[in-house]
Amino acid sequence: MLLRAFSLTLGQIADPVFRGVLIKSLLLTLVLFVGLSLLFYWAAPEVKVFQSAWLQWLNSVLEVGGGLAFFALLVLTFSATATLIGGIFLDDVAEAVEKRHYAGNPPGRSADFSKTFAVSMRFIGVTILLNILALPFYLIALLFPPLFACIFYGLNGYLLSREYFELVSLRHQDGKAARQLRKANGTKVFLGGVIIAFFITVPIVNLVVPIMATAFMLHIFKSLQTAQTTEIVS
Repeated sequence: MLLRAFSLTLGQIADPVFRGVLIKSLLLTLVLFVGLSLLFYWAAPEVKVFQSAWLQWLNSVLEVGGGLAFFALLVLTFSATATLIGGIFLDDVAEAVEKRHYAGNPPGRSADFSKTFAVSMRFIGVTILLNILALPFYLIALLFPPLFACIFYGLNGYLLSREYFELVSLRHQDGKAARQLRKANGTKVFLGGVIIAFFITVPIVNLVVPIMATAFMLHIFKSLQTAQTTEIVS
């Protein structure tokens, strides 16, 4: 099922709708980051921690360090921010997938923007919080790369699987039914999230993750929904 879902996703990656969503997401993310950068450099106070003449050069070091830390934060959150902004266009991606592969099925409902935004915001907040809490384990696991990979991909795979499965499910059923379907097929959905988490760590490719993840998880949802319907009928 996962292989088929991934194959169908790659087969549609050149879809004009996908390209349009990618361009809009990247442009909006870049505009946001440029705006934040300008605001930071405009509002950042002059550092005057060290008053002594022979130590004042450290003030400049702190200013440069603060600027670099801010830039690093933007880089680290670029993918998450693009994911949030990409969530605004989730319906466009999901609709393109449904029209191409599931034209005979009832069309999905356009997800309520407030619900989609709330789910995305909650996801980003929880992801940042849990990864911060897991930081000590990451540092320890640096000595054992396989353990580091297990922690990172396990944690973020779980979070991403919940996020994208819930987002695509809301087009076809209520939140309660979506959670029940996910829990009943927890391993399959989780493995789908691990695959998404892996591509987030691949430079350049991670820019299209919101689009790929939406299409990929929609195929998984459709397969599980079909299997569930067949099971009920039989």
